[in-house]
Amino acid sequence: MIFTKENLIDMLRSNIITVTFTKVNGDERVMKCTLMIEYVPNAPSTNGKMVLRESDTKTVSVWDIEANGWRSFKVDSIKSISMG
Repeated sequence: MIFTKENLIDMLRSNIITVTFTKVNGDERVMKCTLMIEYVPNAPSTNGKMVLRESDTKTVSVWDIEANGWRSFKVDSIKSISMG
């Protein structure tokens, strides 16, 4: 499946997903992440949806559930995505 930034953000706003991707340095990373308001401290929101800053079209910023902080990855570096 080909992912776009928009469909990833839609998935992340309503789910915790596990993303496997290749980091810039070539290492593989597996990350549990979300954009669900209830998991992100002090999340700015409008109409129940998190307000996201504009960033480049190829990078997605997410809340890493396990590291308890913001992380990002490039859409074209994704190897797989699963729910939970």
